[in-house]
Formats: sequence, structure tokens, C-alpha cells
Amino acid sequence: MIRSLTPLAALLISDALVLLGHGLLLTLLPMSAHQLGFSDFQVGLTGSSYFVGFVAGCLFTPLVLKRVGHIRTFAVLASGYTTFILFFVWSESFLGWMLLRFMIGAMVAGIYMIIESWLNERAASKNRGAILSFYAMMNLVMITLAQQLLNLGNVDTLLLFALAGIFLSLSVVPVSITLALAPTPIKKVSVDFAKVWKHSHIGIIGSIFTGLITGSFWALAPIYAKESAFTTFQLANFMSAVVIGGALFQIPLGRFSDKFDRRIILSFIAFAGAVVSFLTFIASFQPFYAGTVSTVLAFMWGGVGMTMYAICLAHANDNADSADFVDIGSAMLITYGLSSAIGAPIASAFMSILGHQFLFVFMGASFAIFCVILILRRKSHVLPVMAQDNEEFQAVAGLTTHEAYNLDPRSDDIDESATENELQREWADVDADYHDILDSDVDTPNTKR
Repeated sequence: MIRSLTPLAALLISDALVLLGHGLLLTLLPMSAHQLGFSDFQVGLTGSSYFVGFVAGCLFTPLVLKRVGHIRTFAVLASGYTTFILFFVWSESFLGWMLLRFMIGAMVAGIYMIIESWLNERAASKNRGAILSFYAMMNLVMITLAQQLLNLGNVDTLLLFALAGIFLSLSVVPVSITLALAPTPIKKVSVDFAKVWKHSHIGIIGSIFTGLITGSFWALAPIYAKESAFTTFQLANFMSAVVIGGALFQIPLGRFSDKFDRRIILSFIAFAGAVVSFLTFIASFQPFYAGTVSTVLAFMWGGVGMTMYAICLAHANDNADSADFVDIGSAMLITYGLSSAIGAPIASAFMSILGHQFLFVFMGASFAIFCVILILRRKSHVLPVMAQDNEEFQAVAGLTTHEAYNLDPRSDDIDESATENELQREWADVDADYHDILDSDVDTPNTKR
């Protein structure tokens, strides 16, 4: 494992620094927007702008990479991200914040794409799974640590913004001085929603509901915690507990779904998500809520809310040909990002009209509706899903880019099976031509005789 990661050390250090800065901003920006006097709905719209920017970054970054390469593109994106962080400090305009959040969404999508394509290029068949697992684990650990950085300063001071900018600026250094060769240019994202819908209705539907739930959480949970009178320490623990819950439950639930029909596992996850969300809603009215109770409930919520997408992705690939794996992942990712952009303003409307506690009512209702759809869908499409029919579950490192699907060890099977099929077709053509020649020799009369 260590030997596999040593050549990637510079890239992984840059990734860790990016995640510390970006993870801090995921919580800091909604809180700062609220501090500036933005309404909950306006904060939700700025969150939507971020997710739209992320999708745009996934679509357009390959064009820049093709022109100037990985290292220069990384430096440009990280420097641009740092500049936008400073603009956040100076701007008090809602439209300005909308534009800035769109830009940082596009910047971080490009950075993720560079890191993941680089990892994919350097990974071999024997260590691809280990590298992807380590990458997913490191992402979750760094984002968890980033939440604790909130304890170093107040939201209304420059310190936390400066700290995020420092981490983003430092991330350029390891990548810039590495002696490793940059990877070849990556391909543009291929998106075919009709293909995913044909293979798995639950894949697309699950992406939509997961985006609605997690998009509203990341955009508005810091506001929810602040209006629940959390201290900065309690807020940091609340956000960290969600990430830790998702990290600890993703692999066990995923492995469990390998042994049974994934729709059953998703039904239980959605039901548990609805129960925990409504329990959180009820508990948030109690005076003892902030602190231990909120942290425990956040951990339980993260265990279901942050694991659902990966199992939906696994289910979609169970029903499809292996050659469609990356296309399916890309389409689900775009669906996930766009639905995240929709979820934030809808949830913020609940909070503005009914109260901040109703954030978890929106998310609980989304879980419940998805659970009902799963039950009805399985009743009308009862398929005997056996453990040996399932693709092996692979952890997903949160909202990522389509390049992470190329890094997945199952992509080796795609390449091998595609190559094997191609060779079989070529051999069949050669064999057919050979027999045609033999038949021609037998049937053609000998004119010399």
C-alpha cells in the first residue's frame, strides 16, 4: 500500500491541502452569508449556484486541460480559487456572492478532475482499489478536520477566510515541484441520461433524491445550527459527525448490499433517514438539543444520508453492461449535481416560511418519498437478485468528478472485457475470411486444366 502511494505523495499532499481549505469554506460561506443579512432563501440560492458551477466545471475543464496540461491548469484553478476567497471578504452583494459561489464550484470541480485523472493514470490494476479507497478515506478525513478549523476564529473576521486561502495557495507547491510526469489529456464527459434510465430507473431517481437531500444539507445545515443557538464548537462537531457517520457506514452498508437486492437495502436506508430526520426535527425544539444529542443524531443522519448515493450507483451498474460503467457514473453525477442545486432553495423556502427546524422536515420527507418509490418499484419489478449477480461495492468520495469512475478497479474489467470481445470479433472475422477463401478455392473451376 505504502509503495503504491509513494509516487503519488506530492499529488495527495496537494489534495489534502485543497480539502482543508475547501472543506472549511463549505461551512464558513453559508454562515458568513447569514451574518451579512442574507435570507435563508438567498443562502440556498448561493448554494445552488455552487452546485451548478461544479457541474459546469466537470463539463469544461477537459477543454482547458487539453490546451495547457494538468500542472498549469491546477495552478490556475487553485490561484483563481484563492482570489475568489478574498472577493468574498470584500463583497456584500447577493448577486456577487451568487457569481463567486458559481466560480468556486467550477474551480474545485476542475481541481478534483485533475487529481482524479492523475491518480487514474498512475494506478495499476493490482493497486487501483487500494488507491481509490485511500483517496475516499482521505477526502472524508480532511473535510472532517476542516470543520474543526472553525474553532480558530469567528465568522465575521478575516482569519478563517485567510486560512482557507493559505491552504489553497499552498496546494500549488507540491504539484508544481513534483518530478512525476503529468498524465495525458482526459476525455470530455460523456452524458447519456437515456442509457442510465434504460438500465436503472432507481439509479436516476436515487441521484435526484440524494442530491435534494445532501445539497440542502451542505447549503443550509450551518444556518440551521447557527439558528439553533449552537456554539462554534458544537457546530463544528455537528458537521464533523455527519461526515464521520458517512465514512464509517458506507463500506459496511455497501458490502451488505452486495449480498442482497440493493433496492431492499436502499429502502431501509431511506426509511432510517426519514426516521432520523424527523427525530432531529423533534429534538431541535428541546433545550438540551445542542451538544451531545445533536452530535449523536448528526452521526446517525450522516450514516444514512451520506451513503445512499454510492449504493444507488452500484445498483445502476448491476443492471448494465460493464462497458457502460463510466457513462452511467457521469450521467448520475450530473443528475446529482443539478438536483443538489434544486434542493437548496426548496429547503430554504421551508426554513424561511416555517422555521429553521423544518430543514430536517424537508429532508425527512425526501427520504420518505424515495422509500415509497423503492417499495412500489420493487413490487412491480420483482427480480431475483443474487449476491453473485451484484458488482462489488466501491466507496465513493462524496461529490466527485467522472474521473473517479475511471479510477474504480471495475474499470479494469471493462477494458479487459472490451479488449477480449474485440479480439474475439476480429478472430471470428479472420476465421470467416479463411473459410471463404477455402470455399472459393474448391468451387472455382481450374481454367488451366
